[in-house]
Amino acid sequence: MSTSTQRRLLQVSIAAALGGFLFGFDVAVINGAIGSVQGSESGFELNSFMTGLVVAIVNLGAAVGAWFAGQFSNKYGRVKVMVTAAILLGISALMSGLSFGPWQLIGWRLLGGLGVGISAVVAPAYIAEIAPADKRGRLGTLQQLAIGIGIFGAFISNWILVKISGSADNILWFGLETWRWMFMSELLPALIYGLLALKLPESPRFLVSIGKEDEALRILRSTGSDDNPEERIDEINRSLNGHRPRLADLRDDKYILRPVVWLALAFAFLIQMAGINNILLYATQLWETVGFSGNLSIFIPVVTSVIGIVMTLVGMSIIDRVGRRPLLLWGAIGMFVTMVMSGISFSQGTVTADGNLDLSGAWALIALTSVHLVYIIFCGTWGVVLWVFLGEIFPNLIRTAGLGLATAGNWIGGTLVTLLFPTMMEKLGLAGTYFSYAVVAAVLIWLVVRHIPETKGRELEDMKFSTSNS
Repeated sequence: MSTSTQRRLLQVSIAAALGGFLFGFDVAVINGAIGSVQGSESGFELNSFMTGLVVAIVNLGAAVGAWFAGQFSNKYGRVKVMVTAAILLGISALMSGLSFGPWQLIGWRLLGGLGVGISAVVAPAYIAEIAPADKRGRLGTLQQLAIGIGIFGAFISNWILVKISGSADNILWFGLETWRWMFMSELLPALIYGLLALKLPESPRFLVSIGKEDEALRILRSTGSDDNPEERIDEINRSLNGHRPRLADLRDDKYILRPVVWLALAFAFLIQMAGINNILLYATQLWETVGFSGNLSIFIPVVTSVIGIVMTLVGMSIIDRVGRRPLLLWGAIGMFVTMVMSGISFSQGTVTADGNLDLSGAWALIALTSVHLVYIIFCGTWGVVLWVFLGEIFPNLIRTAGLGLATAGNWIGGTLVTLLFPTMMEKLGLAGTYFSYAVVAAVLIWLVVRHIPETKGRELEDMKFSTSNS
């Protein structure tokens, strides 16, 4: 592959992965705003359930968006659906910042969730379909890298805005509070993503599915996606067998859904139930609860997100050499150990009269370290592998539909765990909450050992095992 072709392939993959940036930004931006939205000065005055709903509604919208993304992308193409996601996220960013009631905010965040879910499905499917097999793992991880950078972008944006105004509650510009500008700051990256998506070539596999083989051949040649593009077109045709993908293809007479679909659903759902997103969504509140100051509690997640990006780069550098399965296994083991340590450290604290957790110096340090190690380990392993693996494991016939269903399961899990977190904090405390997450991590270890196949280096058209023995 020539240098210019490699550069073109990288540019296309980066542009598609920018949906991941918005994914990460949208999920994390609430971290700096939720305390102010919850407070009496906003006029919202949210209880624990409503607080959880404001945060979790993005996940619910994402589940719906993910479910329909596969169908829409099979009908209209990957590129048009990515542009639609950018539009939804841009509208949500602007209107969330201009909301003056809890249900308005919930409605606009629900709209943004639709965009998040769509981009979470289409971008990894698109990258998997346009990248050569030997580069698919590394290029596929661009999605997770973009998510990590988006999370960092949201955290640093929140921190800068608070540094300028002095507090998320203070008026910043045009008579609007700082927390409103936190939401509206997402409008710029949404615009950039939409404009870049308009310039992307369509997925060759989608083009073949609608009979545009000449255009698919031209794109395969321009991106260097295959050494023998004519043969690849024939293989895609054989894998589709003249059949247009549809949701009914996910069904199985014996198991209701194909075994590969159940496997993907289990992994996508359970990694959310392990509470990874709550480390980001409630990070500021978490560290305020254990005694860190407002500015410091906002800055700590910034540092964590930077380390997470570094770990993502490490995972990207080894995924095509080490393989998917070992990273998933050691990642699940690492998360289990650090979640147990988090639970132990939180159990050593005492609850004060105002409901905060008082930890001694040593235990506070252990808690700070272990909780953020959970996220750091996730970034270098599951965060890198999950979306690559889900983009690979399905055969051509059911890829976008299967990925859409798995991603919907991922966001349903995210909705449940995020919605329940404030209540779990009240009923179980931080210790009980993290011990429950450790149980989920233990289940993930078992699933990897028993059921995960290795997909490293295999052509997408060769994933026939996915419908038979997994």
